[in-house]
Amino acid sequence: MLPILRNDAMFAPASTRPFNRQDSLFGRVIGDDGAPSRAWSWAPVGVWQNDDHIFIEIDMPGMSDNDIELTVHNDRLYIRGERKPEEARQYLYNGRSYGRFERTIVLPDGVQADEVTANLTNGVLHVQLPKRPEAKPKRIAIKAT
Repeated sequence: MLPILRNDAMFAPASTRPFNRQDSLFGRVIGDDGAPSRAWSWAPVGVWQNDDHIFIEIDMPGMSDNDIELTVHNDRLYIRGERKPEEARQYLYNGRSYGRFERTIVLPDGVQADEVTANLTNGVLHVQLPKRPEAKPKRIAIKAT
């Protein structure tokens, strides 16, 4: 089973994809102008797996590792941070989203939470969640008689 992406319960579940997903903002994310921000509209998430790991990739253009906080607690992966606009700019138009964000991913059974690793490369946050040995697929030898 793959992770469950959770955010705020005020939005209905939004997918028939292979993993359960509630795709909305966690709590209210407030922008600089006091209006709700579209902070995650610029941060698509991809989740995939192989026999040894579950991988989560989140597009975070323009962010540095200092802008993002990653925490594992109680079988959940919390991704928090803030995307700030460039200072001293007088925009004629700005369609980018800014503000604080938080996303919670419920981890499936069989993940070694104490060995999760992450790196930010070219604006993509890569999170590797190793599977416990008992959660990995095991090939069964078949003996012909």
